[in-house]
Formats: sequence, structure tokens, C-alpha cells
Amino acid sequence: MMRQNIPSVRVVLLTGCLICACSWIGCGQGNPTGSISGKVTHNGEPLTTGVVMFLDSDAGIGASAELDADGVYEVLSLPTGQYQVAIQAPPAPSPEEVASGAQLEKLEIPDKYLDPQTSGLSANIRKGNNSADFSL
Repeated sequence: MMRQNIPSVRVVLLTGCLICACSWIGCGQGNPTGSISGKVTHNGEPLTTGVVMFLDSDAGIGASAELDADGVYEVLSLPTGQYQVAIQAPPAPSPEEVASGAQLEKLEIPDKYLDPQTSGLSANIRKGNNSADFSL
């Protein structure tokens, strides 16, 4: 008997955010935008892998950015407004990537930070360049 994989809540949220971001980019509404960059740390050390998600559920807008080896992220264009933020593990490697030696990384991100509704993290995007560091 085959067992179906059920996507986790964070995969569904990430997918929803990406769809919203793609639809917003395609609309070209001319709303003011800003960029945001910053650093994510966990227990005082840079979180070197993961995804920072920005979600404005009222406007139906979201975006995400991967962390680099220094724990730094950057989103180049996001409509101005108040966003809830989540920090999540990177997507699991595909079966092809696993077959070629990729490993699933175990991150010690506390559960509350995985969901923008419970993380307590937020960012206010204003026109121009913005900065927000997140300490977990």
C-alpha cells in the first residue's frame, strides 16, 4: 500500500507566500516598495541556513529570502507595510539531491518562530532601504 506525503504547515505557508509574491509582482500596481536586509542569530550565533518569511496577511502579500553562510538575508522589493515574520528551515533536499549525497540539515529553531502568527517577529517596510535583525 502506498503512503501519501502530506505537506507540512510551513511548506504550505511558504508556497502560499511565494504565490502571493508572484501575483503581486505580475500586477505592477505601482505601490511604493522598499527593500529589507538583516541578520538572523540563534543563541548569539548566526543562523547559517534557513528561510526568512515576510507575510502581510491583510494584503495577501508575502516574500521570502534564504539565509547565507553569515546569517544574512535580503529582499529587494516588497510593498510598504507591516509584516509578520517567520524563520524556517530550508526545504528538504529532493530525492535526486539525496541520491547525490545531499544531507537533511537539522536546525534548532524553536517551534514558535516557524509560524508568522506565533513568532512575535515583525518588520515595518517603508519606502527605500530597511534593515531588521532577528535574534531567536
